[in-house]
Amino acid sequence: MARLLVQLKLRLLRNALRASTGAKVGFVLSTILAVAGAVFIFIVLARLRGHSAAVDLTTVVFTVFAFGWLILPLVVFGLDGTLDPATLALYPLRTRRLAVGLLAASATGAWPLANVLGLLGVTIGLARGGFGVLVAVLAVLLQVLFCITLARFVTTGLAGMLRSRRGKDFAVLLVIPLFALYEGFIQVVPGLTAEGKLTAASFAGVDRWLRWIPPGLAAHAIQDASDGHPGTALARLGVLAAVIVVLGALWILLLGRALVTADTSTQSARVHGATLPFARYGLAGTVAARFWVYQRRDPQSLVYWGIIVVIMAVASVRAIMTPAYLVGLIISGFFGGAFVGIFHANAFGMTGPAFGLEAMALSDRRALHAYFCGQNLAYGAIAVPLLTAASFGLAAVAGHPLDGFLSMAVDLAAIGAGLGLANIFSAAMPYPAEKRAGTPMPRAATGYTGLSVAATLLGLLFVLVAIAPVILVVIISAGAPAAVRMPLLVVCSAGYGLGLMLVGIQIASEMAVQKVPELYQLAVRSQL
Repeated sequence: MARLLVQLKLRLLRNALRASTGAKVGFVLSTILAVAGAVFIFIVLARLRGHSAAVDLTTVVFTVFAFGWLILPLVVFGLDGTLDPATLALYPLRTRRLAVGLLAASATGAWPLANVLGLLGVTIGLARGGFGVLVAVLAVLLQVLFCITLARFVTTGLAGMLRSRRGKDFAVLLVIPLFALYEGFIQVVPGLTAEGKLTAASFAGVDRWLRWIPPGLAAHAIQDASDGHPGTALARLGVLAAVIVVLGALWILLLGRALVTADTSTQSARVHGATLPFARYGLAGTVAARFWVYQRRDPQSLVYWGIIVVIMAVASVRAIMTPAYLVGLIISGFFGGAFVGIFHANAFGMTGPAFGLEAMALSDRRALHAYFCGQNLAYGAIAVPLLTAASFGLAAVAGHPLDGFLSMAVDLAAIGAGLGLANIFSAAMPYPAEKRAGTPMPRAATGYTGLSVAATLLGLLFVLVAIAPVILVVIISAGAPAAVRMPLLVVCSAGYGLGLMLVGIQIASEMAVQKVPELYQLAVRSQL
């Protein structure tokens, strides 16, 4: 059974490679990234040799890998068909044999092998002596087996939910903390390391409680074997093996239940009728109501707003902790407003085939003007208070809460410029979008990635140019009384941003009026 499911896994990978050029490129890049990651982790662990905090750092690395195996399968659920027990429910297979086969299939691929090879760096960095190296190899194998079993236990237990609409929404929302952790890591860790504030000694004692969880048991078993305590080392490995056995037994129980439980994830939900808000205000009000509902109920929209706040914080976190905190507040306002526009710069492609119903009402420039106005009202109703709250929060962190008004002025101008540019790009540079298996967020369809990147770069550039006058006024007016300066800046910036947005709407409606059929043909190619 194990051999058969491993062959099935390899066949699935080969079939995916034959699907499209994008799949081939993605597989090659994923394999290269896996190899690079294995080499990097191996070198990091090997260089710990002789450090007083070697076991602490090893425990941290093992724990991070365990959390990665726990979280990432939830985000990419469905990418690997062997992970979902529902795909094998109709076959007359015994649960235990099936579990062994699924475990073997899960251990097949570039990333599981990269995990093993990378973690084997402990044979140099932590292990000493022949017995220590032997225990290190066993510990790494048990660590990877624990990670795989943990991932299978969680995905099997949550398989029904992850197939449902709410489960997929949950997987999408996981993007926000993952993005925040990633951005925080690449922004903070390199800077602290370059300044000498983050060294191996900084992790000394961090495993006071981590040592009692399975990854800590594996790391400390290597340390005990190297220090001449074979009994303790073997005892730790025995406890780790027992944890894996218990976790595997629980997984088998969940797998057996999943194979005989009816799948209710595709049942239709109850639809509640309600009057569409703002519809009495004409086409603009109807469009605003539609976009407003999606902003509240679509998890992808919630992810976009969450990412905007994260970008604002990460882009300015280093500057706001210095005397030049005002630069950080300006940067946060610029990036916040720019990404409000960037994330909504493909209105027709992101609407998809449903745009056909909307296109029937967009017969002239006036209707298109109302269409763009409606969506900007919905986006602005969220962007203005959200970015304002983020700006005042950052100003409070900097120790100058009143200067949040200065950042707010930049926010308002950038939001107006970003939304105006989003309308222009939607009409001038539309492209179909798609949502691929295992990817919770939509992306540009194959062949249109360059257009998406160009829209992002041009959006950043044009927003910066558009709000440059506001930034100059904020800097030049530093000597004016705050009671006059701040309210005047906020009001004038709001008017300036509104003017930029109206100019963008006017240009976009003029451009789109001649190409509505073309926009529909492009939107219908989106696969969302």
